[in-house]
Amino acid sequence: MSTLDYYAEARKISANLKSIGRETDGRKLLDAIDAGSTGTEILMALRYHLTNLLKDKNLPVDIIASATILSESINSALS
Repeated sequence: MSTLDYYAEARKISANLKSIGRETDGRKLLDAIDAGSTGTEILMALRYHLTNLLKDKNLPVDIIASATILSESINSALS
């Protein structure tokens, strides 16, 4: 069982994205949390947005690492 706080990690990634001018990507992560009505729905939306985000290999290494860890943890939780 993971002890990762999915929402807190998503918020950190969002803040990091916003700090490099990727406000839209950061907002998508926050919107997934705010718009979801169940935990599963929120995790599925986060996973979707993280998967799309990780297709961009031009992101800073720290954001890629954080997004990868969160994505893998969510995948594990949903399987």
